[in-house]
Amino acid sequence: MTEHPDPLLASLTDLAGPVPAAARDARVRARCHAAMRFAAARPHSRTPAALRAIDRLLPLAIAVYVSAVALEVLRVFNGSN
Repeated sequence: MTEHPDPLLASLTDLAGPVPAAARDARVRARCHAAMRFAAARPHSRTPAALRAIDRLLPLAIAVYVSAVALEVLRVFNGSN
């Protein structure tokens, strides 16, 4: 099987690659460094003493779910005997 060259792909290979812009690179680098400084400077808002309500209720929800599953298993096995 012979492949015919695609003129579109051939013309795309002749295109020049992207040229890096020093000014744009400097702006991106400055924004990244500013974001990293901001993240390092802000206090951590999530501490073990200040858990959100969802974090406190999640173990309770899991326990209720596991209890419901266990009761359903017992109901199914007791009903089949």
